[in-house]
Amino acid sequence: MTAVKAATAPLAIFGDRDGDLWGVVVGGEQPRVAVARLTDADVELRPADLDVDDEDVWELISAGCELRFERADATTATAEGGESSLEPCRVSGSVTFDGERREFDIGGVRSTALETDGRDSLRLFAAWFPAGHEIAALSTRPKGAKGQDRDSLGVIALGEEQPLVVDPRLSTTYDDAGAPRRVGLELWLGDDADGDLSPRRVAGASTGSSVADAGLSAYAFDCVSRGEPGAGIYLLLRP
Repeated sequence: MTAVKAATAPLAIFGDRDGDLWGVVVGGEQPRVAVARLTDADVELRPADLDVDDEDVWELISAGCELRFERADATTATAEGGESSLEPCRVSGSVTFDGERREFDIGGVRSTALETDGRDSLRLFAAWFPAGHEIAALSTRPKGAKGQDRDSLGVIALGEEQPLVVDPRLSTTYDDAGAPRRVGLELWLGDDADGDLSPRRVAGASTGSSVADAGLSAYAFDCVSRGEPGAGIYLLLRP
């Protein structure tokens, strides 16, 4: 796959703890997809046919894999930030593991085009929980920035009562090779920034399953929030 360009092609990630499943889709001249179990090693992006002509529903076909990505509406978001390019979605279809076909209908996040022009890196972290809570955070760092102080962080969520995310913070611990091993997402939820706010925290640890190609890498995570276990994905994009 060629390196990811400025204003990159369509992108989607999805995961489910109960179904022991995670996946990533990268569009472009040659779309690719990887779908694996949460602890699988040696995950690869494989060629796929991706149809995004319908803005509401994307469809993908690849060897042993048929997927449908249906747009959903976020119920909670930051007032400003990179989340405007993210859309929650339902991911349904089937995948074949070791000759066994599995059907599923789970949560995901997609973007028609993440803007990479003028960016040093993008970090996308998303987590899904069985009770219906879903959350995704997109952090972008401008070229030339030396640390997190210039990062822009936006968040979208489903399943929360409050409509607004306030003061989100994303922290990551990397190993010696630069792969994320632990992640923490902390934010406050409320009806407005000056009213009563309630905390929401998500913690995650890498399962060891990952995929990488041409400036893009994605990692499966075990997550927990409010005592509820879930699945997550941490995606790094370095243009």
